[in-house]
Amino acid sequence: MTSSHADLIIRIHGIAGARAACRVMASVPFTLLSPLNAAMSLGAGWFGAVVDQVRQEFPNSDFKAILDCRGRVSGALAAIEIGLDGVIVEPDTSSQFDRLSDLGAQSNCHVALDLSKDSSIYEMGDDVLPDHELDRRLRRHLTD
Repeated sequence: MTSSHADLIIRIHGIAGARAACRVMASVPFTLLSPLNAAMSLGAGWFGAVVDQVRQEFPNSDFKAILDCRGRVSGALAAIEIGLDGVIVEPDTSSQFDRLSDLGAQSNCHVALDLSKDSSIYEMGDDVLPDHELDRRLRRHLTD
């Protein structure tokens, strides 16, 4: 794997996807991205627990964790509080975004309206595929 994989964003749907990402990426930096609107449907606590679990299981993995908080701005507050690296929000006003950004900056949590237009997201598929297939497909993606 080359350094170009450092910008890889991997969308997971649960612990199986996070584990597969850590197994395959090993110590190469990457980003774990929550499911769409995860703060609204699953909660910041759920994503934080997944992140904490894989950080314990794979201490040499080097990844950032971003929670999609669109649909529930309060999820961003919880994500900032539990120490996630970033959140994606859909604030009601620009002043609300500014306040969230200020709070995030105090905790080293990047607050964004969306991912960069240059971002490429690898969809893990861990909501439908078995572990060995998750690993195989991610490895293949990295070599393509």
